[in-house]
Amino acid sequence: MAKDQPVIFLVDEDEQYILRLKDLLSEKLDFKTRIYTYTTGEQCISNLNLQPDIIVMDYYFYPQEAGNQANKPLNGIELIGLIKEKNPGVHLILLSNETDVEVANLAIKEGAYDYIIKYEYAPIQLQYLISNIILNRMYSQKINYWKWGAIVIGVLFIMALIYLVSGSKH
Repeated sequence: MAKDQPVIFLVDEDEQYILRLKDLLSEKLDFKTRIYTYTTGEQCISNLNLQPDIIVMDYYFYPQEAGNQANKPLNGIELIGLIKEKNPGVHLILLSNETDVEVANLAIKEGAYDYIIKYEYAPIQLQYLISNIILNRMYSQKINYWKWGAIVIGVLFIMALIYLVSGSKH
């Protein structure tokens, strides 16, 4: 996440839902983000050049024209594979009405970071999840510096103890 602002994709065929979700996240997140909305998985795939940090997507995508199975859209599990192939570092979150535990387990197994079932408080749950992902990414590099510092101090301390113990025996 070397960009100034995290990039988030919201992908759901219900355009009104993702626009409300975009408004909520824009208002409630504690940091500035760039949020893009797409109504198909194919739109999402074609815009991966924007290098999203997080993609929130539905499991179900239905054909735009009733009865047209020739252009059957990708489902969320298929999208996970394609997205991870092109952008392995992205955090994928499935946000869906699908309550089947097997679908959630398969999504996680395929590379999704989390699976949230759409219900009344799902947008709030999503807000906290996104905040945690972004904050962890922002501070993980700083935390790594502290870890290395602690290791160096620990090694120096052990070496000093060994020196003191071995010096007192002579």
